[in-house]
Amino acid sequence: MSKKAGPNSSGKAIFIRGARQHNLKNLDLEIPVGKITVVTGPSGSGKSSLAFHTLYAEGQRRYVETFSPYVRQFFDRMDKPEVDRIDGIPPAIAIEQKNTIRTTRSTVGTLTEVNDYLKLLYPRLAKGFHPKTGEEVRPDNPKSILEWVTLNHQDENILVLFPIPVPSDTTPDDLFPFLNSQGYLRIYLDDKVIRTDSAPSLKKLPREVLIIQDRLKVTVRNKSRLTESFEQALALGKGTAAVSSAEGVLKTFTTSWAPLVKPTPSLFSFNSPLGACNNCRGFGKVIGIDLDKAIPNHLISLRKGAIKPFQGERGEDCQRDLLKNCKEAGINPNLRWNELDPDQQRWVKYGERSNKSPLSSLEQSEALWQEGRWYGIQGFFDWLETKAYKMHVRVFLSRYRAYTECPECQGTRLQPNALHFKILGKTLPELWHIPLDQLLSFFEEITASHASLDKTTDLVLHEITSRLSYLCQVGLGYLSLDRQARTLSGGEIARVNLTTCLGSALTQTLFVLDEPTVGLHHRDINRLTRVMHNLRDKGNTLVVVEHDEAVMHQADQLIDMGPEAGEHGGEITYQGPAKTNLKNKSLTLQYLSGKKSIPLPRKLRKTRAHLSIKEASANNISNLSLDLPLGVFTCLTGVSGSGKSTLAHPIIYNNLARHFGLSIDDEPAPAKITGTDELRGVELIDQSPLSRTPRSTPAVLLGAFEHIRQLLSLTSSAKRDHLTP
Repeated sequence: MSKKAGPNSSGKAIFIRGARQHNLKNLDLEIPVGKITVVTGPSGSGKSSLAFHTLYAEGQRRYVETFSPYVRQFFDRMDKPEVDRIDGIPPAIAIEQKNTIRTTRSTVGTLTEVNDYLKLLYPRLAKGFHPKTGEEVRPDNPKSILEWVTLNHQDENILVLFPIPVPSDTTPDDLFPFLNSQGYLRIYLDDKVIRTDSAPSLKKLPREVLIIQDRLKVTVRNKSRLTESFEQALALGKGTAAVSSAEGVLKTFTTSWAPLVKPTPSLFSFNSPLGACNNCRGFGKVIGIDLDKAIPNHLISLRKGAIKPFQGERGEDCQRDLLKNCKEAGINPNLRWNELDPDQQRWVKYGERSNKSPLSSLEQSEALWQEGRWYGIQGFFDWLETKAYKMHVRVFLSRYRAYTECPECQGTRLQPNALHFKILGKTLPELWHIPLDQLLSFFEEITASHASLDKTTDLVLHEITSRLSYLCQVGLGYLSLDRQARTLSGGEIARVNLTTCLGSALTQTLFVLDEPTVGLHHRDINRLTRVMHNLRDKGNTLVVVEHDEAVMHQADQLIDMGPEAGEHGGEITYQGPAKTNLKNKSLTLQYLSGKKSIPLPRKLRKTRAHLSIKEASANNISNLSLDLPLGVFTCLTGVSGSGKSTLAHPIIYNNLARHFGLSIDDEPAPAKITGTDELRGVELIDQSPLSRTPRSTPAVLLGAFEHIRQLLSLTSSAKRDHLTP
């Protein structure tokens, strides 16, 4: 489709000759370097085969080949794409709609490297506060001591002192000659100056004596001498010095952060042993028994087996104890679980234990059992934990374990020492929890209010604000830095990676993007295209697989694949600017020009039942109530970050899954849902891959292969060889 070009023009375009990857039909084309090229077309027409499996694969393969054989062994092996020749291709980076992150340690902050800059900023800019009194803790230095004496004792004579410890068996007759030999002629003791070159009048020495380092007057002329004296006093006093005025007022200074720990970058990193919470090791959650998993079906009564672990041999005694104590507590065991009030449900779960008891949970459970009182489901699991040395008990307990918030760090992931340092009244975990658009305003305020910062701090602040700005520009301002990366959608993870590349200031690089506008509202698409233009203007080449009309119009070049999918595709139906050329056979251009359109249904289906959701709260949704129509196609839409995914997953799906006894990873969001009698079940269809094994095929996943095997087993040859499905 494109003009032929020789090798002498390389550097201005990427030249592809004879591309036959997958369904591509021996394509010859050139893609301009330093421009944005959008590859579009029907699903299965060969867009990804051209952009990812040909361009990116070859660019990445050639880049990896520049490393030594030793380094290459740590990279995944990349096969050469089926293509005759590619000239002028730069190193390639792919940003796909795929979230392969599974670790809970990875967050938006770690992905974008904002956390790395924050841990550098806090030791430089944060103020420490006493854990008990709340007063600011400030370590002293020669400059701060000079400021204090200038403010309080200007034009006065002062003594600069430093302490030395005195061994218990040392006498004045031993100490004074020693100090005199070291050049120290005076000490400060009991508000008096005592000379060391005369016979001591003391009979006993204190544990610590103050040595007079210097005597001088606080004037502008003596500024350098004062600074030097303070430096020497702090050095000789091992971080402690003192100043005595003419009136005998003594002021002590120290370079120590006590009772706090000296702030270092490692202290503010949950990936460092120095900063991570000792209990959860920086994960923010600990694994324990989830009592809600013991009650999977809320439509069953206690008598009929609502408490699942009580229904086997191991728990039948507990079931009898429960029914016996229900009668004494006035609880009707024939009521369904969801018909019990919260106090009754708590009684079933935790029994008659007291939160104020000094006894451990196990000790309380044993005491209640011996007294014939109800020990709760918790007591049953406390007892089982004592038998966890048995394999079958550990397997049984694993069915009811879940990750819950760490009780020591309250999910902040950091040690308590790191929480005593604040910037403008905010601890680091509090900044992690703020939405990115608000966090950007916070750091812009810091930049404006701190005009006289050192160059390093200025650079750190610039990197933080630039990365936050990029994230907001691509429509991710609703996220927070502590959002786990594994919970991001494919579109969100792609835009996070895009801003990471932008923040890294890469140049002369080929970026291959997979539908970056997925999940974005039209309001945010223009912001995204500005980010892509910014990346292009730094000397990079962008190849974008995209279907959005706005992105196509903003592209420097459009490549339309087609005309259909599969073996009927793999051709370039149009290559050039995104103009509405009506004479071209490109299906995409016909929709862009308005010649073709998608008709709206003339008649909408009516509903007779609703799923009522009341008082739902999660993430940025607060006390939401709505009626969801059943039996119809309902679309949730809104601007990015408005709460669409939160409503669909934590609120609707997780609550319905818990109602129908399905296993879920996270707790359902608080909500009151009625109308579930109209449903028989719930299924979640998200962007996660169905299977990762190469044995899995669409026929296996759909169950069609089972019927195929049965048909094959009915053939005469299969019967002759006694083959079964």
